[in-house]
Amino acid sequence: MAAAERIGVAALDAAVTGPASRSEAVGLGSPSAAVFQPSRRSRKIAHIVAADLRRQILRGDFAADQQLSSEGEMAAVLGVSRETLREALRILEAQHLVDVRRGRGGGVVVRRPGLAAVARYTALLVQLRGATIAHLEEARSVLEPPAAELVALRSGTEGLDHLMGLHERVRAAESDPLAFATAVATFDQAVTDLSGNRSIGVIAGMLREIYAGQVFAAVNPAIGPAAERVRRRTLAGHGEFLTAAQRRDAETARRVWSDYLLATSRLWVSRSRSQQPIDVAPLWRARGGGAAAAGLGGPMPPARAATAIASEIRARIAEGSLAEGDRLASLAELSAEFGVSRPTLREALRTLEMESLLELRAGDRAGPLVCHPSTQVATQLAGTVLEARRTTLGDFFHALRLIEPAMVELAATRFDQASIPDLRAVAAELTDAAGVLDMPWFAGVWPRGAAIVFAGTGNPVLAVVAEILQWVRVSTRPALAMPPDDPWTAMAGRLAAQFNDLIDALADGDAARARACWTAMLDVNTPFVESAEFAERLMIDVID
Repeated sequence: MAAAERIGVAALDAAVTGPASRSEAVGLGSPSAAVFQPSRRSRKIAHIVAADLRRQILRGDFAADQQLSSEGEMAAVLGVSRETLREALRILEAQHLVDVRRGRGGGVVVRRPGLAAVARYTALLVQLRGATIAHLEEARSVLEPPAAELVALRSGTEGLDHLMGLHERVRAAESDPLAFATAVATFDQAVTDLSGNRSIGVIAGMLREIYAGQVFAAVNPAIGPAAERVRRRTLAGHGEFLTAAQRRDAETARRVWSDYLLATSRLWVSRSRSQQPIDVAPLWRARGGGAAAAGLGGPMPPARAATAIASEIRARIAEGSLAEGDRLASLAELSAEFGVSRPTLREALRTLEMESLLELRAGDRAGPLVCHPSTQVATQLAGTVLEARRTTLGDFFHALRLIEPAMVELAATRFDQASIPDLRAVAAELTDAAGVLDMPWFAGVWPRGAAIVFAGTGNPVLAVVAEILQWVRVSTRPALAMPPDDPWTAMAGRLAAQFNDLIDALADGDAARARACWTAMLDVNTPFVESAEFAERLMIDVID
């Protein structure tokens, strides 16, 4: 049944209708629905409509798989044209918050954003950046051991029983490479999820698709030579971790997980091959049914055929045979290649368009335009998942304390000394801003310095992680601005001095001191971060 009574628009934007509380929200389809008065301001009405619906979806006002009102009813209640409504729905569809199903029996269906789309997109992004197996191993060694330690400290009996069940699934899937890779990725994701830190769960989950691709290659006899050894070592690593977690031995759990990551990575490929780029295309093709499985291998339901075609085109982008700005063949040629109808083909192309990997232009006789993935889209997808999981700011900043010191320590071992003058310039600005208690200036300069520091890791996987963390910081800053007389502004001078100490450590290549400096800077903010007023705020409430 349509959910017209649940959609409200009164709180869309003060620029459009004036301030309104959520209790005044008007339900679509309600006889007393207010007419939407368009604003002449620069912000498009479609974006405002999309923003309000986005907040309601992420807050859980709609159930997953719930169908909304018809397009005509929604447009009438909102007081906007169908064209404006369609644009708003396209925005939400690109954010994986709704499915717009065409044709008879179609409509707008609510989705609950998960990690699958952002993980797949991130895998494509880092493969095109030339990430290697060594980069992936290094990134996981930074992100996951702290989470494994938290599982031993926090997870209850139910959580550990869940892990034990997943471990048995891994064991049962030994003879099926695709099922084994999927089961391993599911177990490893459950470990980060059970850490209790949602931010780490999302960030580590973004790398899971890449990892699953390498496991699939390693345990597939047609691709990897060490399949049996990989399976045995993976099961042993999981088992050792479970033993430590059940004993509540946090230190051992962390060490065992680190050893598991290192040992299995070395089995995927030899050290001499560890610098070769990752490759997720074989996994995608296997999931899609093969390179030509969309229709050439026999009858296939249209929905599955569309999925297979989308998987194949993603694989071609990942492999580099489809470059940025290339054009696909015409619809007629693509239909012939994959052996499917044009409606099925269009569904596949629309999926890729929603992932910002294709640009479709109405009336354009040339084939769709290929777009390579961007960090901006990856961070927006990750941010949406963080919001949907009702992640708090306290959770996010606790993740920073677990992740960032290790990243800074790594950066210090390979820092480009040519970047030191740029950091000195940032430090001078921080000192000046702190001297006049200009916190907006201070907050605006700080991310520039952090970006230079984290770029020093030289790891494209960690670079994407750092950019996501930066996105959250920048997005939350307007809601967390402090007045000049706030006691925490007095800490700015201390932070500026510590930043100078960090630069000295980076210049000397002193990894331990660099880590200690970054940890000390995080410690300065700990009382503020852990205050109830700050820590319990949801990202959905402070990110626009």
